[in-house]
Amino acid sequence: MPIHRLTAILFVYTLMHCSGPASAIPLSDLDYIEIENHTGWVLRIHGDGGGSLSHKQLPAHYLHYPAQTFSPTPGRQIALRCRGRSLSPVCVLVSYYDASVNSVSVCRCSPGGWPGAIMEQAISQMQYAVDAGGSERSCRMLMRKWIASR
Repeated sequence: MPIHRLTAILFVYTLMHCSGPASAIPLSDLDYIEIENHTGWVLRIHGDGGGSLSHKQLPAHYLHYPAQTFSPTPGRQIALRCRGRSLSPVCVLVSYYDASVNSVSVCRCSPGGWPGAIMEQAISQMQYAVDAGGSERSCRMLMRKWIASR
């Protein structure tokens, strides 16, 4: 009998401690991450991994990326865990819109290199947006703006 009791207690203990809430809530398709740098570039990444790239000085030109081009999860973590302090003299704004609670979390000066790396990825993968039906003219105009800012 003691073995059965020990097994039952171990089973109950496992159920109590291992069946908590999900540790990572997936992003819905309506959620988005928006990255805006000091030079006017704005990249919006949707919950499905698609996105759009634009520049404030060229509002008529933008590119839409197909689903699963980007990973939005690091952006959500940056926006939600922002401390507001960065060692970089140039800040990148990262905001996260959560559709389930209709709220926006904003990190005005994001830490780490993820925002810059994801912006570089968007620029290097502009052809994906053109292949998905984007405007080649918009691609050329945005590429010229990117090269001029370098």
